[in-house]
Amino acid sequence: MTCITDGMLHARLDSELNEAELLAVENHLAACADCRRRTEAIAAQTERVRGALEALDPVPGEAPGDARVALARFRAEHAVLETPVPSLPSRLFARRLRPVWGAVAALALVAVFVSFAPAHTWAQKILAMLRVQKIAVVTIDPEALSSGRENGELQGKVSDNLVVTLDPGKPQPAASAEEASRQAGFRVRTLTSLPTPPQLSVQGEGAFHMTLNRDRLQAILEEAGRSDLQLPESLDGATIAVHVPKAVFVRYGSCSEPKRAASAPDSAPSGPEAQGCTFLLEVPSPTVSVPPDLNIAQVAEAGLQLAGMSAEAAHAFCQTVDWTSTLVLPIPRDATSYQTVEVDGVQGTLIDMARVGRRRPAAYTLLWVSNGIIYSLVGQGDSANAVTLADSLE
Repeated sequence: MTCITDGMLHARLDSELNEAELLAVENHLAACADCRRRTEAIAAQTERVRGALEALDPVPGEAPGDARVALARFRAEHAVLETPVPSLPSRLFARRLRPVWGAVAALALVAVFVSFAPAHTWAQKILAMLRVQKIAVVTIDPEALSSGRENGELQGKVSDNLVVTLDPGKPQPAASAEEASRQAGFRVRTLTSLPTPPQLSVQGEGAFHMTLNRDRLQAILEEAGRSDLQLPESLDGATIAVHVPKAVFVRYGSCSEPKRAASAPDSAPSGPEAQGCTFLLEVPSPTVSVPPDLNIAQVAEAGLQLAGMSAEAAHAFCQTVDWTSTLVLPIPRDATSYQTVEVDGVQGTLIDMARVGRRRPAAYTLLWVSNGIIYSLVGQGDSANAVTLADSLE
């Protein structure tokens, strides 16, 4: 008997199933004790997240902390959770190859784009839940986002207040895929075509919310020379919330630890010592909670223009995207190439990074979404066998 995916259980709780799907799920739950326990755990998790979101407003006398301090502390302790900042695309392929960027971009880019759109205040408590079901790639100019935005300067302008509501903690080792599945709450798959045994670890769920400041966001546009993009006054004080479910990291081969202390403990190492290392991330779709009437296409157009696209190109691209279910992945136009491939029974995106002297070896990232799970497969060298490798997942 094949168990129900977490994505289907979430859809049941959210009343998103049609009659036939709901009947099939209910019949399965009646016969499967394991899935009933998972359903109860998911429902309890949903209530915890909902309770955290409803408690966003500070209590009387509580002063919001400095966003830059909170952000720096959060990223230092939990490097797998990137914070939603517009400079993210220029750092996607930095010195330390981070396979988790595939999933993180799902929340980071939506959060960035949300910061440029009209929104009601959070007090309305009516939210749209954005979940990733497919992936689209757009090439951008990293230089358009990097100038004058180093050392956390931009983060302080994006948010008045950043509050971590669920602390993911440190990744915990798992002895097997079965144990990792029990810890993470979804079926963990491993690559069967590799000869070396996998090393698995499970990252706890995390969540944060942030309140936006219209004047600071407008200053970002003006500093970028885009004063023609005017933000509405109603943006001021809008709040967004991000929830990242538990994730599983799977390593194969000679994956030596990063040499720099600042590197994330579960980052895929780069450099000559990383040859032979293959890294797989599996994570259920992160969710981003936003006001219900948010025009995400309008938001995305502004964000893409800030990233160097023309108004015409940004508008044309945004008309092709379902912003409630698509991970829009920005990649540097001068450092990478990409193609759409068939993988694991669905369409995926294969991204190649060219070798840069001795400083950065050639590498690839293969991204796809299957049954509500985002997969990011990262390897060094030629990408020719990436799809075959991914298709060996069991």
